[in-house]
Amino acid sequence: MYPQYLSRNYPLEKHLFFVTRYSFGLLGLRFELAPTFWSMTWLVFNFVNLAHCCQAEFSFGWHYIRSSPVDAMDAFCPLACSLTTLFKMACMWRSRSEVASLMQRIRQLTEQQRHGERVQLKRSYYRIATLVCMLIFTLGCINTGAFVLRSLWEMWMRRDLPFKYDMPFRMFFPSIAHRFPMYPLAYIYSTWSGQVTVYAFVATDGFFFSFTLYITFLLKALQMDIQRVLRPVKDPSPRECEKCCQQLRNIIDRHNDIVGIVQRFSVIMATPTFVQFLSSSLVIATSVIDILLFSGYNIIRYVVYAGTVSASLLQYCYGGTEMSIASLELGEAAYNSHWYQWNREVRQRVYLLILRAQRPVTVQVPFFVPSLPTFTAVIKFTGSIVALAKTIL
Repeated sequence: MYPQYLSRNYPLEKHLFFVTRYSFGLLGLRFELAPTFWSMTWLVFNFVNLAHCCQAEFSFGWHYIRSSPVDAMDAFCPLACSLTTLFKMACMWRSRSEVASLMQRIRQLTEQQRHGERVQLKRSYYRIATLVCMLIFTLGCINTGAFVLRSLWEMWMRRDLPFKYDMPFRMFFPSIAHRFPMYPLAYIYSTWSGQVTVYAFVATDGFFFSFTLYITFLLKALQMDIQRVLRPVKDPSPRECEKCCQQLRNIIDRHNDIVGIVQRFSVIMATPTFVQFLSSSLVIATSVIDILLFSGYNIIRYVVYAGTVSASLLQYCYGGTEMSIASLELGEAAYNSHWYQWNREVRQRVYLLILRAQRPVTVQVPFFVPSLPTFTAVIKFTGSIVALAKTIL
């Protein structure tokens, strides 16, 4: 049996922000439901767990930075991702009311588009958002599993030597945590921090990616409405022109509403997105350096790690590109319509719509705009970091 969300008959309303709601729900953060005592307790535990394990990874890496750079890099690579996730968890918790409001508003706008080919278009965007985010979710869980298998394999290979109880990640825990009976609990505690990272990481990235695809769908629906309203007509009557003006007014209002929603979204996601791009470049560079330093089976987990982080970064850039292209195509749809057959008042509204569409709808992030060219620039920057590190190491 495969998961229900893979089915083409899966209800559309359940697809909406599916991965964000599911992943954060596993951590106790529920946007559209009132928090309970137990959900808040679980959320606080997960936040403290991740913060403590970040401190333990930093202590390990700092201790071995001079004596064993390889072990230090093995700790710093997951640390960069965990710290970023910790920051994103805090940002999403702080903005939980606004996030819930945006989710509800997107739900209202998308549910209005329920006629004809729009249903199929909506389903395609909904399924892409869910499937891509769940792919990153799966890769993240595989990555955590790779670190667990690594530690178990190393302990098995050293079974004839004086035994050392390792953690799945390179962390400094008190000595009592490395002895029975506390060791199994400490091992699970350390492993769970990796899952907390995956859940919060994917949930925040999924929120960005899903939002951009839903906005893209709404902009595509506007294009269809423009082509329908500005249909070819000979000698339109005053009543037809007045009706056309009213419909164009509604289209412009919806466009303004979409722009306002994206601006609200930018306020929430600008800082987390900037931190995500900065940390991702460092994580990818660190993973590549670890791949160069390690040998054998150790390479596999960092190949998965680098692939997961790169795919997550590509989510941001692909979603941002799709949204900006759809907003520019709105003006093209108006220009390619039969606007010239209508009266002066209709043409003026079309001119204003075209002028407004010249400025693409984008998520405002400091210093850059999430797009595919930005993804290329980040990969180039990562290559520069790797080249510099090779000369030093």
